[in-house]
Amino acid sequence: MASLRIHPLHLGTITRPKIIFCFGLGGLDKVVEAPLIAWYIEGADKKILVDTGGADPSAVPFRAPYVRKEEQTVDQALKRLGVDCGDIDIVILTHLHWDHCSNIDLFPKARIIVQEQELKTARSPLPLMAGGYDTRIVQSDRFELISGDRKITDGVSVVLTPGHTYGSQGVTVDAETQRYFIAGDTVALFECTPPIISGVYVDMRLYYESFEKMARLSATTLPGHDTKVFDREVYR
Repeated sequence: MASLRIHPLHLGTITRPKIIFCFGLGGLDKVVEAPLIAWYIEGADKKILVDTGGADPSAVPFRAPYVRKEEQTVDQALKRLGVDCGDIDIVILTHLHWDHCSNIDLFPKARIIVQEQELKTARSPLPLMAGGYDTRIVQSDRFELISGDRKITDGVSVVLTPGHTYGSQGVTVDAETQRYFIAGDTVALFECTPPIISGVYVDMRLYYESFEKMARLSATTLPGHDTKVFDREVYR
């Protein structure tokens, strides 16, 4: 294994019906406090961040219930690790929903890696899915587009896992002791294990094919919105 470590960053909290994250688990009356999470990968030859959280809640009142403390901004979260936003070399976005890809302007020198299919559909989304995107962000010219699985650097690769969105991708990290898979919203909560998909999806067949692909990774899954992620400060 490589000498990589993963630091989860808590970037605010949204309150939503649980069924949004786990299809069929609970009705609309059962809600969860779901953290917005970014992941700093330490120890690679490049400084890598996976996802960037949401915008200032005061700027997006229509996203409520959504709260973010001052210390939960992505720049402050990174600073506690001794990292400046300007130091980040690579930002990998699992997908382009607003709560995963805001704040990319804080990373002036970073390559912003996203799947080509993700950008295409984010710029022309299905009507039911349009509310999940921030038009200003998805029209940015910052994105470095890839298609399919790709090694990013030693120990870090992206894996295309469509279903939640057409261009969803996760990130495998060969850490000090084991392999992890940062799943984004393909797996939102720890309890959303296959065959339980997200309540937000564009293609159920693709989703199940992605689950089969993930099973072949032999990795421990890190979900996109589970508070239990923060039971550990670092994943080795």
